Amino acid sequence: MQAKVSFRLGAVIGTIIFVTVLVSYLSLGGQLTELLREASRRELHRDLLLNRQLLEEKPAGWLEADSADAWADRVGSALELRVTLIDLQGRVIGDSYIPAKKLSVMQNHRNRPEVVAALQKGYGEESRYSQTVKEQMLYIAVPVGRPKPRALLRFAKPLYDNGIFEKGIRKSIEQGLFFALFFSFVAGLLGAFFLARPLRNLAEIARKRLRDDLSGTIPVDRQDEIGMLARAFNTMSDEIKKMRRSEEWFRAVFSGIREAIIVTDAAGDIILVNPAASRIFRIEGAMFKSRPLRHLSDSRLEELFSRVHKSHLALIKEEMAFETTKGRRIMQISSMPVMQGERFDGTVFVLNDITKLRNLERVRRDFVSSVSHELRTPLTSIKGYTETLLEGAMHEPEHASAFLKIILQESEQLTALVNDVLDLSRIESGRIEYHFSAVDLRTVIAKSVDQLRLALEKKAVRLDVSIADDMPQLHADSGYLEIVVRNLLDNAIKYVDAEHGKIRISAFRNGDFVQLDVEDNGIGISKQDLGRIFERFYRVDKARSRELGGTGLGLAIVKHIVLAHKGHVEVRSRVSQGSVFSVLFPVVADSTVNRN
Repeated sequence: MQAKVSFRLGAVIGTIIFVTVLVSYLSLGGQLTELLREASRRELHRDLLLNRQLLEEKPAGWLEADSADAWADRVGSALELRVTLIDLQGRVIGDSYIPAKKLSVMQNHRNRPEVVAALQKGYGEESRYSQTVKEQMLYIAVPVGRPKPRALLRFAKPLYDNGIFEKGIRKSIEQGLFFALFFSFVAGLLGAFFLARPLRNLAEIARKRLRDDLSGTIPVDRQDEIGMLARAFNTMSDEIKKMRRSEEWFRAVFSGIREAIIVTDAAGDIILVNPAASRIFRIEGAMFKSRPLRHLSDSRLEELFSRVHKSHLALIKEEMAFETTKGRRIMQISSMPVMQGERFDGTVFVLNDITKLRNLERVRRDFVSSVSHELRTPLTSIKGYTETLLEGAMHEPEHASAFLKIILQESEQLTALVNDVLDLSRIESGRIEYHFSAVDLRTVIAKSVDQLRLALEKKAVRLDVSIADDMPQLHADSGYLEIVVRNLLDNAIKYVDAEHGKIRISAFRNGDFVQLDVEDNGIGISKQDLGRIFERFYRVDKARSRELGGTGLGLAIVKHIVLAHKGHVEVRSRVSQGSVFSVLFPVVADSTVNRN
């Protein structure tokens, strides 16, 4: 660790020194280039002005092509420059780099930047690559003639000479730069090595902390910055130990709480989510982790949290229904602001799932309402006919007999209702003791058909029973299996038309189950009723059901008995075409023994 720190510190120090030297080199190099260019420009400009003055003192014949080219050659050779004379139309009449016989084929220079500037401003300068001489050149042009310009004089100097001189200087600087780099890194490494020696203990303790080892402390025997760092490190280690113990304690407490707990900070972000809340709202990650409120799965709950956070008020048992991982749940939400003196520091939210409680209350209310309604109808009928008999109808034999038959029928209906309610109550409470054994479904079906034969003959219903030859025995309670078959057959008889009714009972093996189908061609069940057909007191045709003596509890009893046998029940139906009730019971396995 010490070698790594030394190397890094040395690299940093050396790099700083090297970068400083490099920046200086680049800055000086740029300044050198600019100084060379400026010196060349000034020298060229001075020679140009001097020769313009000499040229203006010559007689007018110097503008002739031969004289102009000869003068340009003499001056260019003396000054080692390219000298060009250009007339006002842009034709080259003399050039020290171009033979006289080729001047006529040269391009017109009227649009050259330095020529245009010289005509407009009296001075033109341009650096560019010359297509004529194939070199990078510095051009300076001025007009010649008094009082009006008669031509233009242009001097050009190759920049190649400046580049050679500049390269020589840069090469010397680069050699010095290399040695500066080497010595800067050596000096940096040596200085960093001695600076890093006191950090060895800090590095070792830090390695322990990374491995969750909080043992040991750093010796504090210095009063400089390293000593201050060691004392701060020891203090932080002690605080980490305390925080670790507190976190473990809080984690254990919050994990054991069944209610969902969510804590927000002063900014409104979630900073704590216990496992119950994580499961309900699909919030992933650690318990103590900062998250924005949008991680909540319901926008209304997010809005409630935001409103409570902004108001800094306590929330007491506010109920809200929303979708969770367990489906639609009803939550009772309470909150308490966390205050540090006068400063608001966040909010603690507690969400209690009261879905089962509210469902039980609703079921209880519905059950009491349904039972009251079902009892009121036969009791009202019995009371009415009894009062009629007492008022004198008992002395009229033809009316008294009919009234007594109605009273008897209503009493039987009332008795059947009470018995079904008691049976369903025992089944739902789990107090029934089932005696499971190997049961022959064929025998149970035959017995149920015999019990309901009078009802079948009375309505002239056609019954067809089809049982597979290889039918295995069921693992069931024979008595309650008989109740299931009888209720399904009785239900089918009630809802088929007299003389045209058809009922088919079929049984066959379906994997590890035996499937029993009871099919009829009765009135059928609409789609909106299919989902509620197994509810208590639910009837598709209430008037017809009461008329036929139905209590509305038969299919609810069937469902609970089948579920107690670890089976399954379902219904398929179309209005005016009939229904098919399918029940699946597990078959007897080789290792199955009779048990309660």
